Amino acid sequence: MTKILLLDGVGQADFGRRECSAPPESYIQDLISAAIVVQEDWERLSRSIRDNVLACSELDQLLPMLTQHRLITPYQARRIESGTVSGLVMGNYRILDRLGAGGMSVVFKAEQLALRREVAIKVLVSSSLEEPKIISRFRSEIRAVAKLQHPNIVTAIDAGVFSNDDPQSVPTHYFVMEYVPGQDLEEYVRERGALPVDHACDLIQQIASALDEANAHQLVHRDIKPSNIRVTPEGQAKLVDFGLARQWESRQTQTGTVLGTIDFMAPEQARDAAAVDIRADVYALGGTLFWCITGHVPFPAVGKPIAELIRRMNQAPPSARAIRGDLPAELDTVLARMMANNPNDRYQNPRAVISALLPFLKRASARRESETGAVELFPIERPVDISQKILVVDDNPQIRNFCRLALESPDASCDEASDGPAALAAIDEHRPDIVLLDVDLPTMSGHEVLKRIRANPLHPFLKVIMFSGRASPNEMAQAMFNGADDYLTKPFSVNQLQAHVQAALKLKVAQERADDLQRSVITVRHELEVALESRDRERATARETMAAVFERMARLRSLESANHMTRMRQYARRLGEEAATASHFRGTIDAAFVELLECCIPAHDIGMLGLPDHILLKPGKLSDEERVLMQTHTILGAEIIQSVANQNEMASGFFKMLIDIMRHHHENYDGHGYPDGLAGDSIPLAARIAKIIDVYDALRSPRSYKPRLSHPVALRVMSPQSARLFDPNLLELFVRTSHDFDRIYQSLPD
Repeated sequence: MTKILLLDGVGQADFGRRECSAPPESYIQDLISAAIVVQEDWERLSRSIRDNVLACSELDQLLPMLTQHRLITPYQARRIESGTVSGLVMGNYRILDRLGAGGMSVVFKAEQLALRREVAIKVLVSSSLEEPKIISRFRSEIRAVAKLQHPNIVTAIDAGVFSNDDPQSVPTHYFVMEYVPGQDLEEYVRERGALPVDHACDLIQQIASALDEANAHQLVHRDIKPSNIRVTPEGQAKLVDFGLARQWESRQTQTGTVLGTIDFMAPEQARDAAAVDIRADVYALGGTLFWCITGHVPFPAVGKPIAELIRRMNQAPPSARAIRGDLPAELDTVLARMMANNPNDRYQNPRAVISALLPFLKRASARRESETGAVELFPIERPVDISQKILVVDDNPQIRNFCRLALESPDASCDEASDGPAALAAIDEHRPDIVLLDVDLPTMSGHEVLKRIRANPLHPFLKVIMFSGRASPNEMAQAMFNGADDYLTKPFSVNQLQAHVQAALKLKVAQERADDLQRSVITVRHELEVALESRDRERATARETMAAVFERMARLRSLESANHMTRMRQYARRLGEEAATASHFRGTIDAAFVELLECCIPAHDIGMLGLPDHILLKPGKLSDEERVLMQTHTILGAEIIQSVANQNEMASGFFKMLIDIMRHHHENYDGHGYPDGLAGDSIPLAARIAKIIDVYDALRSPRSYKPRLSHPVALRVMSPQSARLFDPNLLELFVRTSHDFDRIYQSLPD
């Protein structure tokens, strides 16, 4: 029996201060019934751990055990121990920790029980409920955040009023948001000291992008400061606490009221918080940038708050460079404009701030040089003498300048066009690799420009990324059905723009390589047709010609050595001839089959010609993602040959075997290979033969990540895998003639 505090009624989440003797199981069940402990968390514990928990005789023994096994948090344990557990569960939310508090609210970390995800809950303190204006402002914050959908703004999830079963209790107004791990920017800088310029500007431009979204909804935050910006472990900045946000047409705040944090407050907000616009947020964002790069507030307090505000109204913006001499003078100029006393002298909107900060982000990327010393904003595998050409089409010069600053580099040039006709002319003249195309253009819409681009056969691989600030996601998705390659919703950040452009350019390069490969195959096909038309006896010579072309193509890209190709042909002939004498393959393998097999086998990996260089030529082992991409070479090679075969009824047997080998030589006999997961005899016979000889040669050949194996070791490696990887009948024949394979390798080493 355990002497512990019991719940005063199941489901009320309210502990009494009485003690009694009761089975520990009853106490745990009360915690589960009240949702303070989650049933599935209790059940996932092993039987021995649960027995240890239930063996606790006192509360001060039980709570540490529950905390140790993550059934409750330390915060919950303290609340239970003190008997103040009312409010630990609010409907579907289980309070886990206290994150912070303001003048009228407390913020908790919580768990949404139905989805088992972490959230943040802002709760009005009970004293605030006596002020109708505070409740009204709290509701305004909820509605303000709910309007905003942006990666740098905390996301609204839920809101409501919670009342428990106690008639004496006060209703709890709450607002549920996404939980943002990490630190606020004030803690972040205090811990690390003044930040590098590029890092600070990156965080601030992210918040400027968030403010641009707020500005689009006519919202002014009015309390921009480091403690209202969260920085995740991944370096993403999130704007929080819209408690003082105001819509332009709203006059909820009384005229003449001072609201906000004095250290970062704009002068006009000190005069009248009800009259400010987005430029007050620009001022406060400048003060926050000052904090990031110096570790100091812009105006250190020397007197009382009101006196400080009056003094600041007539004081020039501070110089960050006076504190930190290594800062660029141009950044001091940007700060001075952001924090100008007169709102008309500041940047007039957050988008202008983003453009002003971009050069400092570019400087950072320019310092990240490769081992060869070359700077490359878009590290795309393509010939070094070809640079990426980007065309930005938008009637807003600020957007065009933003894109130019974000994308231009020694390997990427930007042209601009302000309308559709100018864009089409620039495409014909400059032949860009990618077009960034706004939907809303004068004289000709972006959709019409896209239609004309796709109707022009001279631009088959031109990439088009559409963007708009007004079109719905469904409308933008429809643009992709009409020929767009991607889309972005305004406002977009530098990182978003660069990532989308880089992905589109990589796709373009891959498509061009595949097209080049297909053209090469078509050329070979024409050569073959000429040879086949002369007379039937020259067919074998034509097939040999094609095989030789494949070998030359592979050697040109350094895929395989000449000796490897010759070994593969001799392996194929030897195993094919041996199989032709076996009863199991009688009637299936004959001299013609062996000749065709010997001709086709060098092309088994020709699809690798379409893979990017960074994967094809990587010296070490591939990552999981790279391995998946590598496996597509089987499909790529087979589809290219299939497209040729569809146009040529001649030599159908040759193409059929060629496709079978290319597509299926990585299938496993047990069905766990790729790309189609074929099993047993459903794998084409030629591919089953290719599988054995390809694995054997790979084991014998040296690689950057493994040494050359001897013939006996290679056989020992292959033997345990026989049932899983190989046709057992073919493997038996291979083992029987393995001394011939060793002889072939010894005579043609790499």
